[in-house]
Amino acid sequence: MQLKFKNNFLGYFHFYYSVIGNKLYRFIFINMLVGLLDGIGLSMFIPLLSIAFGGKNDNSQSLGKLHYFIDALQKTGISVTVSSVLVLLIVLFSLKGLMRYFQMQYMAQMRFSFITKIRSELLNMLGNVKYRDFLQLDSGTIQNSLLSEMTRLYGTMSNYFWTIQYAVMVLTYIVLAFLANYRFAFLVIVGAALSNILYKKIFSNTQKASIKVSQKGNQFNSFLVQAINHFRYLKATDYFRKYAARLNEVIKETEDMNLKIGRYQALSEGTKEPIAVAIICIVVYIQFYFFKGNMNSVFVSLLLFYRSLTQLSQLQSSRQSFIQNIGSMYAISNMAESLQAMQEDTTIGKPVANIGTIRLENVSLTYDSAPVLENISMKVEKNTTIAFIGESGSGKTSLAHLMIGLFPPTKGNVFIDNQNLQNINIHAYRNKIGYISQDAVIFNDTIFNNVTFFDTPLEANIQRFWKALQLASLSDFVQSLPLQEHTVLGDNGMLISGGQKQRISIARELYKECELLILDEATSALDSETENIIRENIEQLQGKYTIIVIAHRLSTVKKADTIYLLKNKKITASGSFEELLTASDEFKKIINAQAFQ
Repeated sequence: MQLKFKNNFLGYFHFYYSVIGNKLYRFIFINMLVGLLDGIGLSMFIPLLSIAFGGKNDNSQSLGKLHYFIDALQKTGISVTVSSVLVLLIVLFSLKGLMRYFQMQYMAQMRFSFITKIRSELLNMLGNVKYRDFLQLDSGTIQNSLLSEMTRLYGTMSNYFWTIQYAVMVLTYIVLAFLANYRFAFLVIVGAALSNILYKKIFSNTQKASIKVSQKGNQFNSFLVQAINHFRYLKATDYFRKYAARLNEVIKETEDMNLKIGRYQALSEGTKEPIAVAIICIVVYIQFYFFKGNMNSVFVSLLLFYRSLTQLSQLQSSRQSFIQNIGSMYAISNMAESLQAMQEDTTIGKPVANIGTIRLENVSLTYDSAPVLENISMKVEKNTTIAFIGESGSGKTSLAHLMIGLFPPTKGNVFIDNQNLQNINIHAYRNKIGYISQDAVIFNDTIFNNVTFFDTPLEANIQRFWKALQLASLSDFVQSLPLQEHTVLGDNGMLISGGQKQRISIARELYKECELLILDEATSALDSETENIIRENIEQLQGKYTIIVIAHRLSTVKKADTIYLLKNKKITASGSFEELLTASDEFKKIINAQAFQ
């Protein structure tokens, strides 16, 4: 699927075709049938007009080349009477109604396919974005693209194809009008072409405003997400009013653009009918006073142009609506292009059977031209527990990110059981990793879904669920709740304590049956009593999993097999707690600073 387009009629068509495929042609064919049936049905009024004019041959000839419709009916053996023509009209417009039904049904199917495919494509691309590049993305832009802009994008597609249908119907009436009186029809079309200059300017200005609306939508969503995420701080410091002023400024700028679009729409809607009627009146005047035209043929042309005027009005409305939403096409296309450039290759490499020894050889990492880690060499044996300690910014978390492939090393190599991590299928590798951060990841769903990550509640999964709760010391707490595992935890786990959230996070990774468990400052936001409970949980898991603990407080890592002390982007010391206590002055300083007992 290519979500790129050129800013022209065919460019838009190729954009929709890349998403919908051959369904597009079938839909256009149905649209054309609806338009043609409507035009043919209207042409059946011509025999009625002939009868109204007296049914004489010269009167039918005065209808221009449209008299062939009457001749064709007579050759089929159908007598041109009011009754026969009325029955034929009913049949034709019934067929049109049936095709209209299929058209609307097909449009609903296309909407389902269109939105589902694009949203799924964007989500898949988002999931495959390199972590380094993800840090550069704006969450508001992502949210706006997947929600608001998708709705507007579908609006462009529906209005694009309504425009095609109305164009087919207008073209049908114009052809019939040419057959009735070519001079009259030609003059009307010349006048319509001249009036289009005005609308072209309106559409151009509307398109520019629409693009700005999409840009402001990204900005507003970004500010709103940050306001929600930092609400406690903004509320506590009375900064919310000041921050809201920024939001209100964006709202005003957005609505200024929408106001411009509304004015352009009002100008378009208010002028199109008077201009069309004025053109027809001028042409009628010219036809009678300069060309001495026939009344009957002009009357038929007027009837056809009146019908086409209605369709032309709807065509312009659809085109105006299309242009109003065109900014969404730019927004989605730009988002897809940005995500595509950030993709990591998840198809290469061999699946890893197990995570055994993890080895780093002379690894360095640079981020935005700034060194983060320098010349790191170390080894993590299977089912051992290691810890990274050090001041903030020393590179502890970045070192863990290297081990799980979130960052590729700038220099050096990471090996998993003597296989270079770059040659391992990264999906298969990460599927064996559990990750628990300082901010526990809790979804606004049940405890069961949070721990099992939305697995089906089969008997085997339920047993795994309770086993994971027992290992995380959560089973008693969950059983004490009225709804037990069906208890909903609220947004970000607001209905439970910080310690309970962390234990649910641990239970999730144990349910996953991970082999490598990373705890990134998992207890730093907890009180001492809760921290001790979590520490005891971790100690019970030692020897069963490969565990990497990142911590500031040394009480959390006292029983680690190996502790690595990082300073100035390098490992300055390593060993067990007792070994570092004897050999490292820096380690002793940290102990004294924390008044460790």
